[in-house]
Amino acid sequence: MPDQGYEIVHFHPEHKYEVMDVLKPLWNYPRDISEALFRWKYIDNPNAEAPLGIVAFYNGQLVGFRGYFADRFVIKGRNDKIIILHPGDTCVNPSHQRKGLSVAMGNMAMKFYTSIFPLFLNMTCNNKSLPGYLKIGFQPLHEKVYTKQRSFNPLEIYRYRMAQRNNFPLAASRIKFGQFGDILVSDSPLPEQMASIIKAQGYLPEKLSLYQDQDFFEWRYRNPVCNYVFYYLMDGNTALGYVVIAIPSNKPGGAIVDYGESEDQVMQRILKFIIKSGNFIVLSIYIYGVDDKLKKVLSDLGFSINHPLRSLMKKSPSEQSPLPLLIRPVKEIFTEDDFIIEGVDLHKIDNWCLKPICSDAA
Repeated sequence: MPDQGYEIVHFHPEHKYEVMDVLKPLWNYPRDISEALFRWKYIDNPNAEAPLGIVAFYNGQLVGFRGYFADRFVIKGRNDKIIILHPGDTCVNPSHQRKGLSVAMGNMAMKFYTSIFPLFLNMTCNNKSLPGYLKIGFQPLHEKVYTKQRSFNPLEIYRYRMAQRNNFPLAASRIKFGQFGDILVSDSPLPEQMASIIKAQGYLPEKLSLYQDQDFFEWRYRNPVCNYVFYYLMDGNTALGYVVIAIPSNKPGGAIVDYGESEDQVMQRILKFIIKSGNFIVLSIYIYGVDDKLKKVLSDLGFSINHPLRSLMKKSPSEQSPLPLLIRPVKEIFTEDDFIIEGVDLHKIDNWCLKPICSDAA
């Protein structure tokens, strides 16, 4: 427990501006962008009736914040409104670090949310935060490992290395937007059509899947600190499928974060176009969100975890030491039965249909 003088309470809207000050070391953005990010993530989130977060005070001064990002999931035929919490932004004033505040705020979240939400899912832990999560009972679900498709063109490899050296957003500069045959490349979502694709595709039985309706698409891609490009396969004015790629601001690669198809082979056609276009020197996707059907498509298109050019590329920390997805029942004291929701054992990755867009960091 923290030293005497600390008070751990639930976040209230009047705490917002003090929280923004505490988050400054974590969010290195201009104040207006930080405020827009906070509103999008914690206030406008349609899956939470009120902002979800815990704050720590010391002698009346707010010195810590721990936020929670809510996602709606569905188990087909059983429950279409299962809200899972992602532990998100956690920051403590430097003068009050190493006093157990992060763990104390996490424990308080369990007390507040145990009767409302069934499960925490952490998709963004790092080497620094992992021990703390394990300490409060989080358990590994699956390793965070990419499968990647890379260009074999030596000139592209050179440009990749130079872009890294110069911190240049090469990927964004390469993308050409517009209609190319039956492929539409856009910087905007088509919420109604994307929701129709997911509805036509359907949710798999016996699995926990991200719920994606029109409200989801209208909200999710308003993240003010992320850049996305949307690829659609069109039949006239109707989209048959889509792939969304997140574009890092300082890298020439792209990460597939969301996708859907209303007919077979649509995903394959879109991905073939993306690869052929040369928009991305490196194209990646987390394998935890890839089902057998998509694995086959990716394998046919040259995606691989152990790529021949791996040694030529600068390895990321996740390649050197894969970090896990972490889960934990919201209950303070839990048993294995608490990992079972609507009869589905969520301690097994095969019982999830996860996409990278589930994470607030995507």
